[in-house]
Amino acid sequence: MKRVAVFLLCLVFLFFAYGSFRAENAAYAFSTGGCEGDCKKCHSLSNQEANAILKKIKELSHVKILDIQLSPVKSLWEISLDDRGKRGVLYVDFSKKYIVPGPIIEVSSGSNKTAESIQKIPIGKTDFSKISLETPFIMGKANAPKKVIVFSDPD
Repeated sequence: MKRVAVFLLCLVFLFFAYGSFRAENAAYAFSTGGCEGDCKKCHSLSNQEANAILKKIKELSHVKILDIQLSPVKSLWEISLDDRGKRGVLYVDFSKKYIVPGPIIEVSSGSNKTAESIQKIPIGKTDFSKISLETPFIMGKANAPKKVIVFSDPD
């Protein structure tokens, strides 16, 4: 009797194991197949599409998109943006249904790939010739070779 129960238990286990390991039932996160290794062959995200996605989120509706590229993680687009002078990065999945905020950390090196991408976003330059200096408060020599402009309550 005990042998029959063990035999039946093994059959049940094999049945479920076979069903869960078959290829058509398998779910592969970030599979290498499908795009033949080049995701841009099958997937795209234009500035217009990215803007439309961001406009749907109230907190992101005003941001300016600076760049769109593939993220270090397959199936995500990396969007570099300017949020009222602050640089940032967020991610949109290939289905264009989800925004993924937060850092991507590479396990093997421990490096923060999101922070590295943010550092690569160029900082805008200020054209000082367009700033009115009619009534400045000058500290130091007025004819110094380098000048620092400090704004205090510009309104």
